[in-house]
Amino acid sequence: MDRTPPEGSGPSEYRTEWRGAFDNAEINALHAECFEHRVFADDWWAQVNRFSLGWVCARRSGKLVGFVNLAWDGGFHAFILDTTVLPAFQRQGIAKAMIMEAVDRAKQAGCEWLHVDFDPHLRPFYFDACGFSSTDAGLIALK
Repeated sequence: MDRTPPEGSGPSEYRTEWRGAFDNAEINALHAECFEHRVFADDWWAQVNRFSLGWVCARRSGKLVGFVNLAWDGGFHAFILDTTVLPAFQRQGIAKAMIMEAVDRAKQAGCEWLHVDFDPHLRPFYFDACGFSSTDAGLIALK
């Protein structure tokens, strides 16, 4: 499903791509800026290809401006991880477009449930904009 705005739509013009190509340096830099930590040298390409159902990249003029990882259990459950959009490109519909692409792809893969966890300030985005609903969940901090 194409979630790309029409040509000439202004400053929010971007392109999303399911399982889009990226290099590790650009995703590490994106993740560091969005989650406010130092730049790591993680091998994202190997990780998502091994463990994920897929991912969505968002680009503007060739620059990676957003990313969503769609992990899964190989069966009925999928998980939204690492939703990132560079601060300069936030509030333009990019994250929602990437999430909706992930929702569609999880459905196509036969998943019955799509999970997400998030910080409290993101509640309106995931619940109101993307249609997630509240559920009981548990968590054990391992570190």
